[in-house]
Parts: sequence; structure tokens; C-alpha cells
Amino acid sequence: MATPNYDIKSTCNFLWNIQKVNFLCLKTSQKIESPVFVVDALENTEWAMHLYPRGYSSANMIGFYLHRNYDGSSTDDIDVYFGLAFLSESGKTLCSSRSAKLRFSKGSSWGFDSFVQHSTVYSSSEYLPYNILIARCKMWRCDEKVGVEKYFMAESYVAVQRRSFQWNIEKFSTIGCNDQRHSVIRSITNEVLAIFYLNLTGKKVGEEKVEIGIHVLDPNAKSLLFKTFVQSSQGYFRNCGEKEFPCDDGKKIETLTLTLSKNDLQDINYAGHIFLRNGVLILHCECFFSTKIVSERIGTIDFGIGSLDTATLTVVEVGRVPLVETVGGLLPDEAFSLREDLGSLYICDVLADMKLRTNTTTIPVHTQILGARSSVFRAMFSNDMKEKTQGCVNVTDLDDDTVRRMLLYIYTDKMEKLHWESVCQLHAAADKYDIASLRNKCTAILQVKLSPTNACQILSLADTHQDKTLKKTVQDYITVQGKTIFNSEEWKNLMDTNIRLAAETLHLNWNKD
Repeated sequence: MATPNYDIKSTCNFLWNIQKVNFLCLKTSQKIESPVFVVDALENTEWAMHLYPRGYSSANMIGFYLHRNYDGSSTDDIDVYFGLAFLSESGKTLCSSRSAKLRFSKGSSWGFDSFVQHSTVYSSSEYLPYNILIARCKMWRCDEKVGVEKYFMAESYVAVQRRSFQWNIEKFSTIGCNDQRHSVIRSITNEVLAIFYLNLTGKKVGEEKVEIGIHVLDPNAKSLLFKTFVQSSQGYFRNCGEKEFPCDDGKKIETLTLTLSKNDLQDINYAGHIFLRNGVLILHCECFFSTKIVSERIGTIDFGIGSLDTATLTVVEVGRVPLVETVGGLLPDEAFSLREDLGSLYICDVLADMKLRTNTTTIPVHTQILGARSSVFRAMFSNDMKEKTQGCVNVTDLDDDTVRRMLLYIYTDKMEKLHWESVCQLHAAADKYDIASLRNKCTAILQVKLSPTNACQILSLADTHQDKTLKKTVQDYITVQGKTIFNSEEWKNLMDTNIRLAAETLHLNWNKD
């Protein structure tokens, strides 16, 4: 077999940035897939990279494969050779493997099960700059046909939810092997996400091991990285152990044995530190739940770049790539960890000093955070208003879901994917409490979600809340749609309920060029 010529121009270059891949705890033979790319120089065939973080057959190795999709190409089999690599932030090749001539049929994969050791990648900041793994695939034709070299840039983002909580174990010294303490993490809607059980193992008094059983019940959680620290009376934090494991749909309880025994923890002078304060053991726990790959982006570069090995390209396109938010395709700033921490503070109800009371529930909140995000809340909590003195704000004019979504945004700057009607309710809440950035995001989403069946309702919303930007967009949209909307039942209802607004919109339509 002839040796492939890797020095000639490749047919395809594909660069794939996988953000937070180190939080995605998968089992052996479980894979993640890159976005699909279509190579027109290879008869419009569709391809993807498959990455096995725990190997296809060996947990200690990372598996890396090139896969051809079941595409619509008329070509059943195609011969190519390819090279796979991991790159550093500067574009340096850290590890690579190349194939000989291989025949790809539709749905087939070729690659390397032992591409690189798992520990080499996950313990190195060079492989994971800013928690981003940079993978590259190059492909060459095996015939003499010459195609235009094409470049693809893609990124995938693994969603990670961080939950932090303080666990106070009262009367720790009195706990025996038959005793058990527990702590629960709940969602904003009060659903149980995880339960933690603390108990002792071992028969010798004072030298029992401390175990924490971890039962993840969140149906969206794919894996968990759990870390725990013990705090001494001097404020010193000691890492007591961590564990990473796939969640298995809540079927199994995992166990972490702390690095300090019961005797160590209750020693009045262990390594110069005292861990019990008034008989209370204080554990600080951090949970990193990975859910799934929540967003993907892909783009092509058809000219102007000579090589994906250059530092310039990698720094511009890869280095410090911003995290992709899960809603609306909006790119957030670099304060991701801050938002996660504030969201955790809200979810765990820690240090709450105020309550929001809806028609059906009461939600603990933090006055400083609400006051920083809303001028209305700031006025309530700064002046001697009844809300401040009573320690409770009544929001009975908003439904529970809208209040929860508003608080999610206040604490984390995030919005869920919502139906346009829910966005309307959130827009109204943002206007009521003067949360300008939330109102603007709702406006942007409603502009995108405009249709002949909802234009009249959104127009009424914009008019009621004096959203001039949204109102103009909707009126221009209705003018373009013309009879499609003017002959609809929605328009007739608008004329019945708000004849002034309907007449104003008709007047704009009459005066259009």
C-alpha cells in the first residue's frame, strides 16, 4: 500500500472546541459527538468526530474517531486518509495520530481507541486551557482529484450546574455507627435534586471512618463531581475528599470516605487545628452536575487561512472562547462562575433575609441582590415601607412560574427557553420591577417570535408597558403582513378591546410608502 502524502494540501480541516469536557463523566464506550460538517470536495458527504473520554474499550485511554454519517450522498463508499490531533491554546500539536488509506461506507467509523492517556489530558492545563479541549481533524482524498481546501470551526459546550452548601453536623462526637445524618439539595421549584447521607463505618471506637452516601435524583444530571471541605475554628479549610461518577438515573448511591477519621475530626489539636466548634462539625460541600452538551455552533472559513497549525488562528478563534449560554444563543460575559455561585446561593436559601409571597408559595430571597438588580426592590428595602418592616413582599399578581423565572434572571442573568406567552408575562414582570436588562431581552425574544397569530397580543403588551421599540417592530410587522392579520380573529379582538391602538396601527398602514 502506498504511503499517504501528508504534505499535500488537505481536503478538509475541522477544528472542534469542547468546553468543560472535564466535567463530563462518562463510562467506557460512551461518546460525545462533534457538530456535523459537510465536505463538498468529498461528494457532499457528512462527517463528525467522535470522542470517547473514557475510551471505547479501555477506561484509562481517550478514544478518538472520524465518523461518516448516513448522508444523502450518492457515493456509497469513499476512500480517505486522515489525521486527528489535540492542540494547545497556541496551536501547538500536543498529540496526534494518522491513518493509512481507509474506506468509509455510510455510518462507519475509523480511529484510535488508545489515542492518548486519560490522565495526561485531564491533569494538564496545556491540554485544557480554560477548561477547553481543542480537537482537530484533517482529511485527504485518496485519488488524484483536487478539491478546494475547506476549514470548519465548531464548538460544543457541556452544561455544568454548581451547587454549594454548608452542612452543619450537630453533636458530631455522639454519632455512632447506627446513626445517620442527611442533607438535601432542592431546585427552585422545591424538587429534590440530591440527598447526602453521613454515617460512620468501622468497629473501633474513635477511629471510625466517616462516609458520605450520595444519591443523585435529578433526572437531567449525567454525572457529578462532589468535593467536601472541613472548616476549622481558625477559618482554615481542609480538603476531605472528592468523587466523580456518572449518575445512572438515580439507581445507585455512591459513597465517599473522608480522608479524616472521626477521631481526627474531634481531636482538639489535630495538626494544629480544631475542627469542632461547640460540638458542631462544619462541612462545606461543592457539587458540579454535568447535564449534557447544550449548545453547538459551527462555521466555515473558505479563504484567508493557510494552516490550522498557526498560533494566530488558534489564539483568535480558540483562546478564551466565551461560554455559550443555554438560552437564545446569547453569549454571556466571563462572569460565569459568579452567576453559578449566586444561583447556588438562591437555590440553597442561604443567608436569605426577605421573602416573596405568591398566591401559592413563599420564596426566600436576598435584599441586597434584588436591590442591586431592581430599582423598585431597592426602594422597598431602603425605605421604611411595609415590605421592609414585615420581611415579606406580596407578588400575588404574578404566577409562580413567572416569579421563579424572574428570580432566576436576577440571580444568574439567565433565561430559560420559553414560549412567547411566558416571555410576555416575564416582560410584564420586568417592567413592574424595573429590571431593564430583562425587559430588553424579553423584547428581543418577542421580536424574533412574532407571527400573524400572536402579533396583536404582543402589540397590546408593548402598548401597555410603553415598550416603544417592541411596539414599532410589531406595527411594522403588521403593516407588512397586511390582510393576513387585518382579516384575522386576533385583529377583530384587538379592535374590540383597544380601538385606539387598532386605529393607530391602521393609520400607519394607510400612510406607508
